[in-house]
This record gives sequence, C-alpha cells and structure tokens, in this order.
Amino acid sequence: MGLRTIHLKLHKPGKLKREIIQKAFENYNNAFNYLLKTAFDNIDEIESNFKSPKGTYSTFSLSKWINSEISSELNKFNVQPFKDSLKLDFGMTLASYFVQKQAKPDMIFPNFRQDYALGQERLRPIYFCRYDTKRSFCLLYDTESNRYFAKLFLMNTKNAKVRKISADRRELIYISKNSEAAKSLKRETFIIIPLSFGKWQENMLRQAIDRPEILRTAHLLCRNDEYFLSISINLPEDKEIKADTFMGVSRGIRNDINYTITDIKGNTIKKGSLENCNNTKDRKQIICKMANSIADIALKNKSMVILQNLVGKGDKLSWRKEGTVHKPVYGCKMYNDLARVLEYKLPQKGLPIPAKVSSVDIFHTCCVCGSNTRKNRFSETVFICTTCGASYSMDELGSRNLAVKLIKYEKTTLKLKARKTPEGMYLSNELIGLNMFVHKSENPYDRLKEEIKLLLEKKQDNSANSKLDFKDIKSIIDKLVKNDFSNIEII
Repeated sequence: MGLRTIHLKLHKPGKLKREIIQKAFENYNNAFNYLLKTAFDNIDEIESNFKSPKGTYSTFSLSKWINSEISSELNKFNVQPFKDSLKLDFGMTLASYFVQKQAKPDMIFPNFRQDYALGQERLRPIYFCRYDTKRSFCLLYDTESNRYFAKLFLMNTKNAKVRKISADRRELIYISKNSEAAKSLKRETFIIIPLSFGKWQENMLRQAIDRPEILRTAHLLCRNDEYFLSISINLPEDKEIKADTFMGVSRGIRNDINYTITDIKGNTIKKGSLENCNNTKDRKQIICKMANSIADIALKNKSMVILQNLVGKGDKLSWRKEGTVHKPVYGCKMYNDLARVLEYKLPQKGLPIPAKVSSVDIFHTCCVCGSNTRKNRFSETVFICTTCGASYSMDELGSRNLAVKLIKYEKTTLKLKARKTPEGMYLSNELIGLNMFVHKSENPYDRLKEEIKLLLEKKQDNSANSKLDFKDIKSIIDKLVKNDFSNIEII
C-alpha cells in the first residue's frame, strides 16, 4: 500500500467558523504545551519506565503515560473532541525525542512555553487520529454541485453551537461505507466547511468515494491566516511492472535534472532534461512535481531508475573558474529529498524502488573508453576525453554513466590474487576476506566454491567482530553464485 498526503484548503470560512477554528488551535496548543511541561518534570521516569525490552520507544506506549489525573487536567483546555489525537501526537513527539537522544545524548527536549498560546503565534497543527463520521473528522460530498466538504469536530458539548447543515437545502452525503446523508442536530460540536483544491486532489477524493477505507488521519494547518486540511490516504500500489530498461537520473550544472534511458545492453534509447516548476516557490511542491515527471517517464519506458548516492561522498560537479563557483541547481540535500520522494512514488506506479549508486566518478568518466580522470573536464559544461577524444556535455554525461552503472556492476569480475607453490596454490581477496590454500590434487573451482560458502557462514556468525560489512560481502558472493563463479579473474 502507498501512503500519500493531499492538502485541501478550507474555502472562505466565515467569521464565526474562523473564531471556532482559532479557538480550537489555541486549546489544542495549550493542552499540548501542558503535556510537554509535565513530561519535562518527569522525563527521567518516563525514559526509564516506558522503554521496551529491546530498548525502543513507541508512540502508543508513551501515550499511556497520560494517566487519569493528567487526562482530567486536559479537560480544562476544552480538548475533549480531540483528546485521543492529542495523546498520540504527544506520544509521537516523545518517541522521536528519545530516538534522537539515543544517537545524540545532549539532544534538547522539545520547546514549550511557560504561558498560554496567543492567537497570532505560529500554532502546532491539530492532529485527527481517525476518520469517523461521528468524531474526529470526515468528508462529505454534494452530488449535484460536485463539491466536497470537511466535517471537523472542534468543540466539546459545553461549547456546542446551534447549527443547521441543510439551511440552503443542500444534501451532503458522507464519504463512508454507508453513504448516509448528513442531518442537522440541535447542538453540534462540529463545523462543516467547503473545500477547494486542484485536479490531482480531486482524483484522490473520487477514489475515496468508492473506497472510503483509504482515508486515514489528518492535520489541520494554519498558514498565512488560511486553513488547510492535510489528509493521509492509503492507496493500493499499481500492479508490479518488470523493468526492461535503465533510467539514470542526475543533477545538472545547467539543467535542473537530466536523464538517460538505456536498454539492458547499455545502448542509449532516450535522453533529456527536466526543469523545475515555475508556478510555485514552495520547495516541497517543486520536488514533488519533479518526482512526478520522473516517475511518468520511467513508467512509460518501464525503467529501473538509478539515482546518485549523495550521502557521504559528492559527485564533484561544481566548477570553479576565476574565483566564481558554478554549482548544480539541485544541491545535495534537495537531490536527496527528491530521491526520498521517488522511493515511494515509483512503487506506487508498480516500478521497482530506485537504486542508489556511487556518483564520485560519473562526471569524469568517458562513456566510450572508460578513462576516469578530472583532466577530462575542460569547463563548466564541456567534457572531452583526454584518451580517446570523445566529447559530451557535462549534464548528459552524468545521467548516461548512471544508467549503465548496474550493467557494469554485473559485468565486474572478482579478482583473486594467486601464488603458486610446489604443493599447490594460495588464493586471496581482501575485499571479502578470502585467504585459502588449494592443494595441487584438488579442483581449484570446486574448492573455491566450498570455501566461499564457509566464508559467508563465518562472517554471518562473527559479523560484529569483522571489519567487512556482511551485507556487502553477501552481495558479492551472491553475484558469484549467480554467475556460477564465471566472473572470477586470477591475477
């Protein structure tokens, strides 16, 4: 299943509804602040008593710290409509804090105020932990006008308002399994408000009408004096597609993103570039739209997407000339954010999870002869191989080298050092920790196969004491077995 998030704008709420929403924000934030202050005073006890036997912390278990006494105090903030959500929100915050503290012992406790929240402050979103027509939140649909509405439970019984849903004779149908019509109540603890959104969001909502079970949780946000409902939707992924091409996706020095598609033999089928959307300055939207474009191209060509691994080592794409540094449009962080979005968008379309490979040499290696030197780069945008003379644009080169990375990995041989003696031969490879002797009466390949299998078992049992990464060793050995040890080179 693929979890997606859609943002729906609360369309022009009137004065009364704005007051109700704003008051709900203040109540929620004041109650959350109270929980943080109380937890801070008891943090050592919580950290010790709510840790699992495995040393982990869960949202649900931490939310149980809120006992009946604390829960009773929360009622003073009029948060009865979303008390369950508030507890889980608090549990998620503490769980995140403890996880980060395990990696960084001096991790600072989440900020909290000493006084109450004010309307003009930046307020924490209100979390709705369930989709329900009688509590938390739900959606409604007007079949005649093709409009959607949100029903938000924001008030307790004491503050309930006298409202009429069908004052304008509009019939609203719940998006739920029963598809019932909404009815007016004498006193209501919720508000119903129209929503506005784009075509992509409408497509998601149409699917929800047929399958209301895909609607999960939501957050009510306040941005620039406007309100938005951010809903998590769990959509089934498309049928798995077998990739028969490779698509290298690299960042560019001139273009925003470049791609090259090759067949399984490494022959180029298609290449091009993609530019960021200019309709918005929101970084998340820009990345999301770029990811959608890449996913659409990959789907059309049934491609396995290959991305740069920019964690740790970079790709040396930046170019310095006469005191000026020319940098890629996509910095490492922005590209890594794009990669994270593609990791869930591609499987949603039935494509494999993208592969991340080393990119330290993709902008210095010739696609023709394989020469790898920084001398091959002549300018910000021009690559000319000093060995064979082949020339490329820097933007094209990176995605091309990425596209054939997995093909080259598959063809790469494992080199074994050999030393002959009168009694036989010593074989060794430091990469996988192999060091063996083959007697002259034995078959070297049969003996090697046996030793390799024993080596893998030893490394698995003693991985904690090994300097080599067991996962990498297993990958190399699996490749040997797959090729029936034919990809071995004796040196």
